[in-house]
Order: sequence, then C-alpha cells, then structure tokens
Amino acid sequence: MTLITKPLLESPLSPLGSPQPECERACSHAFGEELNMGSTVSSMVCAGTHVGSASLSVARANLVLAVLGAGQLTLPYALGQLGIVFGLMALVLFTGLSVLSLRTLAVYELHFTPGPTDCLESYSELVVRVLGRPGSMICTFLLAGYAWGGALSFMIILKSEFGWLADVSGVSRYVGDLSSGGSAALLAVSAMFLWPVSSLVDLSALKRFSPLGCLAAVFVTVVSAASMLGSNLSLPSIPSACSGASRTGDLSSGLMLWPTSWQAVAASMPLFSFALNSSWAFIPILCTLHDKTDFRVGISSWPSSLILSSNAIIFLNYSVLSVSGYWMFCDSVEPNILDSLGEAMVPGSFLGNLVASARVAVAIQLTLALPMRFFVARQALVPNLKRFPARLSASALLVGSAAVLAIMPLSLATVLGLVSSVCASFIIYILPAYVDLKLRLSSTCNLVGSGVSLLTGIFVLFGGCWANLAGVSVGS
Repeated sequence: MTLITKPLLESPLSPLGSPQPECERACSHAFGEELNMGSTVSSMVCAGTHVGSASLSVARANLVLAVLGAGQLTLPYALGQLGIVFGLMALVLFTGLSVLSLRTLAVYELHFTPGPTDCLESYSELVVRVLGRPGSMICTFLLAGYAWGGALSFMIILKSEFGWLADVSGVSRYVGDLSSGGSAALLAVSAMFLWPVSSLVDLSALKRFSPLGCLAAVFVTVVSAASMLGSNLSLPSIPSACSGASRTGDLSSGLMLWPTSWQAVAASMPLFSFALNSSWAFIPILCTLHDKTDFRVGISSWPSSLILSSNAIIFLNYSVLSVSGYWMFCDSVEPNILDSLGEAMVPGSFLGNLVASARVAVAIQLTLALPMRFFVARQALVPNLKRFPARLSASALLVGSAAVLAIMPLSLATVLGLVSSVCASFIIYILPAYVDLKLRLSSTCNLVGSGVSLLTGIFVLFGGCWANLAGVSVGS
C-alpha cells in the first residue's frame, strides 16, 4: 500500500501550527510516558531531539518491550476455552488485526506530520485531532480504566505469587491458608510501597526497570516450553498431552480442537486483545523512528518493517506459551499458567526450580510496575495535583480500591476480560477503524480491513462484557 500524502491544507482537519514552547516542554518528557495523562492534548505537533533518533532495531525492541508482559499469562487458559485449533486461529486473527491497527495509526501519524522532525507524541493526540473534545474525554476514560483495571488484574496475579512465596517460605503457617498469606502480603505491599510510590510527582526512576516485564515474559515462555518437553527435552507425543493435569489431580477431557460454546468464544477473545495491545504505545515509538518510509514503518508490506517484525516476535512468543501451556494441562489449565506449572512441577527439581524462578521474577516485576499504572490512572482522572496530601489521598482511593477487590475471590480471566472488552476494544479496533473510515486516506483494502476491525471491536466490547459478567470465565 502506498501512503497518500495530501497537503495538510487540504486535510479535513485544521492545518497544523508550528511548535510552541509549551509543546516543546511536553516533548522533553522521557520517552514512553503518556503525555498529558489523558487531559486535553495540545493541538500542536511537537518537535524534540528524540524525534527520529532511534534506529529500526531500537524502535522494534521498544515496541516488543511495550507489549510483552504479565498479560500473556492467561493465553493458555484462552486456548483451554477455545480449543487448540480455533485458539491458534484466533491468535493469528488478532495478531493480524493488531498489524492493521498499527498500519492505520501510521498512515495518519505520517499524514499529519510529514516533516522529518515533527510528530504526534501520543495515541491521544491523534484521536483528539480527529474527534475533538469528545476524543479527549474518551481517551481520559480509556487511559484511566485501562491503567486501573490492568493494575487490578496484576494485583490478582501478585496475590497468587505472594501466596506461593508465603507457602514455600513457611509464612503461611502463621496466617492460615495459601490465599490468606497472599492477601496479607498484597495488602502490606500496597500500603508500604504501592501507595506512597504512586503518590509521588515523578516516577521516571522506575522506567529503568521496564525491560524486566519483557524479560520475565520471555522467561515464563521458556519455562512453559521446557516443562512441556520434560527433563529430557524431547518433543511431546499425542499421548503425553494433558499430562500436567494428572499431576495436579485435575480432571481433563483431553485435547480440544474447537470451542464448545459461543459464550466461551466471547469470554476468551478479550484476553487476546489485552495481550496484543501495541496500539497505545505505537505512536510515541513511531515518533522516535529515523527515516519513516513506508517500507521501514510497515505501511507497505515488508517483513523487516517495524510493524510486521515486532508483531512476528510477539506472535512467536505467544504461540509457544499458549500451545505449551495448553498441551500440558488442556482444559484444566488455570487462568494464570504459573499456578498450573507450580502445582505440576516437583519442588526442588530442575523444572521445579525454573518455575519457582519465573514466579519470583513475575512477582518482582509486577511490584515495580504497578506504581506507574496507578500514577497514570491518577493523572488521567485528577491531573497536576501539586500538594502531596492531595496526591496521597487520590492514590489511596485508587490503590485501596484495587487491593480490596484483588483479595476477593475474583477470577483473573473475568477481570482481565472485562477490562479488555471495554478498553482494548476501543484502543485497538474501534477508534483506529473509525478514524480510517472517517478520513479515508488509506487504500480500499485497508478500509475494508478497518470495517472488519470495527465489527471485531464491537463483538469484543459487547460479547466480552456479556460473557464475562455471565460468569463464563472461572478460576482465579
């Protein structure tokens, strides 16, 4: 596809102005932080020294880092609901829709900012440029909901990992069962670390730990694949399928190829959307790319382009984790694959130690990542609070409400499914498709794809909410 580069004065939107001082100050923010945190976004295009400063390999690494994380832990469970054939087809479909979303965003990013030193700094800026003030309100809601809802989901994961740590360390003997130990530890960490840190005015120091999320995600995939292969690292056979379920004492109906109900499909689809959400981070990453040609960005199909190569890496990681996790436990797999692996592996064995290392890595990574999510949610809802007591009060409400809900017997798959049904459906599918169909600057093929993406987003939004609220997803 060739990018249509209409002169900006012919755009259906207002012509762009030159960079202003306030915009230049916004550009000085560290890379990767969402500008203005959902508040009204400046109508100007920012120019900064970081614009066009990254090579293709660096931009690709940043996009992969922004996507891989704890959201992938539910993918084997999604395959358990959909069946291995239909589940892999769904993973291919949603990866393709993610590619389409990024191509659409790239078309309009480059249309609005054709200059080599100019760029839109965030997803929000693009939406506001097209939708105006309603777009700002939508982005504020999506940013706050996605940040807080994702934090709640991650706290549920953290409760599970803290419970396991309390059990293996012997602390659970003093606090009751495994879940009680995890809840007590989560409340303690929330009060002593998450609350005060998320109340700070600047969390840029935590950004140095951001690669831990990607490293932990890849490590979990390696551990899952190694567990499937076994200690002799041999390829599994059909009779070995679901062997992990027998070790945990769970009953399994064996390998399932197709879903058993439309409700299971509707409940599981949002889990793929959450794990594959690269749209929100894409525009600031694209802003840093040097020499933004159609081939380097991926507007024209090119295997090594930013869009295609990064999504290929993400797809490969997710495929290995999904298949290996599902192959071991089949439909008895837990919403958090680490829970299933922890129950199946012998403590002290080589594989048992690998699983234990992965659980510790995920616990550390989530503990360090959660303050930024609460910070983003606070900035979206009540931006620019100057006084520390005010920030402390706002953070107490956000962290406290999430912690209280997390210690309840909520299903990780249900919470993550609801968050993704509402937020990811808009961010990845509905808003990019609406922008494309409204302005019609891309090719006919891309417009058809946007129509499919819009319908998919509507299905994920309404079908996912209905199925998850109806209690199709189970387990914690």
